[in-house]
Amino acid sequence: MTDAQYENWLADLSAPRVLLVELHHADGVEYVANAPYISKPSDSAPNRIYDDLLASAVDISTRIDGLIGFGELSLIDDGEITHWAQRAWQGHPIRLYLGGPDWSLDDFRLLARGRNDGISEAKRGVLTFLMSDESSVLDEQIDTGELPDEAGAVPLVLGYVFNAPAYRVATETLTYRASYLPVTAISAKDNGNLVSHTTDATAGSVELAAPLVGTITVDIEEPHKTPALVATWVADHYGITVGDIDLPGYLVGLHYSGATTGSQILSDLCAGLGAYWYINALGELIVRQHKAADTAELMLFADDIVYDQISLSETESPWRGLTLRWGRNLAPLTTVAAVVDDETPALASRLRREFQESRATQTVDGYPLAENAERDSVIQDAADAATERDRLLALRSVRRELWRIEAFLPPVEIGQAIAVDHPRLAGRVGRIVSIARSPTRSTTALEVWV
Repeated sequence: MTDAQYENWLADLSAPRVLLVELHHADGVEYVANAPYISKPSDSAPNRIYDDLLASAVDISTRIDGLIGFGELSLIDDGEITHWAQRAWQGHPIRLYLGGPDWSLDDFRLLARGRNDGISEAKRGVLTFLMSDESSVLDEQIDTGELPDEAGAVPLVLGYVFNAPAYRVATETLTYRASYLPVTAISAKDNGNLVSHTTDATAGSVELAAPLVGTITVDIEEPHKTPALVATWVADHYGITVGDIDLPGYLVGLHYSGATTGSQILSDLCAGLGAYWYINALGELIVRQHKAADTAELMLFADDIVYDQISLSETESPWRGLTLRWGRNLAPLTTVAAVVDDETPALASRLRREFQESRATQTVDGYPLAENAERDSVIQDAADAATERDRLLALRSVRRELWRIEAFLPPVEIGQAIAVDHPRLAGRVGRIVSIARSPTRSTTALEVWV
């Protein structure tokens, strides 16, 4: 079966569907389904039996705030699987495949992958598992090693950072370490004044030529200098497949001097870029900027909406102005070298404050309480900051609305542009920002941002 044929089958909401579930545990795999199914002798896994024990279809919900949710997996226990409650399930994979009752197993498509969170209920007639998404792996801390003398974790630096702390790691030499990852360049400063040093790019450290007068800080350039490169590094570190990354090529920088996680890095990256990330049902990383929808990719007609299941759930007033903070100073100085104060006063001022700021306003007639918004970002360049500031302001130059809709739809994706031909929306085009769907039901619950 080709991908096009599969998509056409998905679009046929009356077609019977079979959900196959593979439940991995410490000692093997169990195969269940929502209907009787046996693979064909010619399949790559011939004559595999999927017991029709799945009591209810699994609901899958996806949101642009990074959260994906799975409903419970409830199995019918007629006494034949009571002993399954003793097995080690937690943390092992769960795989869901969708297809037709008379299909070859090889024509089924992977619908979702997740992790087994263990048994939530085991009683007469029912055995229930909890399922979580693969993004939970991103909550595992990144081990960067420890600095000497219990000084904490070795800093994790991605991209370009300004005026970061450095930590002495040797007693016989004036060696200071500033980065866990190899770097492209480090500029060492004493109270903000550049000082002579040699750089060990692999170790992310510098060795000073003379003792310090005041406080050492460093500017660091690490190779992952754009949002896409940062997101890809996170995915590679955790062994996650990249599905789609759609981000601008801004100069960015992130710095962590304590324990951190992949989910924290992605959230910090997206916060000031008007972006979102999530792990989709197939376990792939998606990172995109949130953009207004102008041209619809699909149309939702009033007849396809479940009766009375369209409602306005939230309104967002326009922004009167935006202050976008950028170019973070990671170690503001109270004392700046006199030569810096005298020769480069603008740099001296920057060394004393935490952020640079990019401000702009716009006219929003009819909204006297319109917000003056403030956002922190990881952007490190003034022109990039101005570009993103203006983009975000334009995005919020009009009132925005969030609509909840339940409709008869084939599978749709987060971020798709959809036009809703209903009297309440009159064909307006919006972005899908959340989806909740059971693979064996024909209805989908959507949230649309217009």
